[in-house]
Amino acid sequence: MPREPLPWPDLNLSDDTIKLLYKLRDRKRKWDNIKYTQPFFAILTSGLILYFIISFYRKVLLVSGGNALAILDLLISNTLLSGSLLACISLFLFTRNRVTRMEKAKTKYENLRMETIEKLDASWLRDVKSEARDQISTFLHNEYDINIVYKS
Repeated sequence: MPREPLPWPDLNLSDDTIKLLYKLRDRKRKWDNIKYTQPFFAILTSGLILYFIISFYRKVLLVSGGNALAILDLLISNTLLSGSLLACISLFLFTRNRVTRMEKAKTKYENLRMETIEKLDASWLRDVKSEARDQISTFLHNEYDINIVYKS
């Protein structure tokens, strides 16, 4: 993915700081992307599981009368029901994996955000360093919704 330049004010930043800010922005975008698409997969998984439960009840449990061998036979013989069971399992595992990836992306972003705060630590007195930090933190907050003013 090519790096688009960060359109912040012309500051005399070190290369390490620029790389750190690019990485912070990229991690925030990755976390946001996973976070915003996660509800779609959760709803899709829930809907498919609900469909399977209703179909299983109507087409297998009611017809079989509680006989275990009949339940197994009806489940295997109905390709739509068997396919939806496999789809439910696959989609559930995929969604669970995405939740793990989302938590990992959030942790990586938060750790880098804290490192950025520590790296850009400035005096409470107004000077050139504190003005540069204020401009960077204002820009990151306005453009990417990234908070580097405080850790928690």
